[in-house]
Amino acid sequence: MRPYLLHPAAVHFPIALLLAGLAPALLERRRGRPELSFAASWLLWLGTAAAWVAAGLGLLAEQTAPHVPAAWEALADHKALGLWTASVFTLLSLWRWRWAQKGRSLFVFAWLAAAGLLLATAFEGGEVVFQHGMGVSAEP
Repeated sequence: MRPYLLHPAAVHFPIALLLAGLAPALLERRRGRPELSFAASWLLWLGTAAAWVAAGLGLLAEQTAPHVPAAWEALADHKALGLWTASVFTLLSLWRWRWAQKGRSLFVFAWLAAAGLLLATAFEGGEVVFQHGMGVSAEP
């Protein structure tokens, strides 16, 4: 088994969960629908846990994937962005858990900003694979 293949499989979960959770959070805030709070909270918490799993698997992939020297700078950027992303969503998760009713407008804005960071992380990971070929086999 090639452990570096686990990271690309896992990264889609935090992306999907954290972006999907933004929709009920926005609707909860915009339309005053408190029943959406449950969905938004759980999508945030599960997405944050999945982000840490993906980050851990990314660190494993960094150690086990065939190295491509041209990808090292992009890989370093992707790694830094990934750790920042997981950390920011951890702070958002704690905010949601501890102070769910305080600063809801600011919270949704922070989630939108964190979603931008998440997408930047994904874009950088795509660059590592699709522009530099890291983790891609040259075999037919």
